[in-house]
Amino acid sequence: MVKNKILKMDSRFRGNDKQREEKIMDSIKLKTRKLLSPVAKGLSWLTPDFLTILGFIITCIAGVYYSNGTFWLAGIILLVGGIFDMLDGEVARITNKVSKAGAFLDSCLDRVSDFVILFGMFLWYMKGNDISTCIITILTIGSSSVVPYARARAESLGQECKGGLADRGIRIPIIIIGSFFGPAIFIYFLWFLMITTIWTAIYRIVWTRGKLLKK
Repeated sequence: MVKNKILKMDSRFRGNDKQREEKIMDSIKLKTRKLLSPVAKGLSWLTPDFLTILGFIITCIAGVYYSNGTFWLAGIILLVGGIFDMLDGEVARITNKVSKAGAFLDSCLDRVSDFVILFGMFLWYMKGNDISTCIITILTIGSSSVVPYARARAESLGQECKGGLADRGIRIPIIIIGSFFGPAIFIYFLWFLMITTIWTAIYRIVWTRGKLLKK
């Protein structure tokens, strides 16, 4: 009896934390959309898919600069690519061109660009024979791919899955900010990304599995 009450209380508190987290993220997304809305209207003559591909290409260029150790410039380029990545959805909404095909393309290119960014860093640290940082980067690449996959798989089974500390909307700004400190300091940002992405991946797997078992 007591154990069941404790489990119910724990579940309720976790649910409240998740709701607060989602409200914060929704608020940030809403404010970002308001800021980008004038720009999106000015670019409404372009197709959303074109902006998606353009943002992807720019992000890949950032990956090249990461591999050369020019982190500050890579961060600026990544910021520009990230803006285009956000504009495609806003342009789609303004022009009534929201589509499943566009969302699918955007999601796939996001996964590839995430890999290119981190792989560029991996190449740089490998040049310096920094094996420990290379391992951290590989773990971050792996866990970063599990985070969106867990959500996609859960949603395909009819279960929402948005929890965790390291969604893409959080990871990219952290990478951009850390880039301006250079490769040496960025290692600490990599540690943070590795820990939070692994935690988020595990959280989503455990949370979703628990929900599915109750159905």
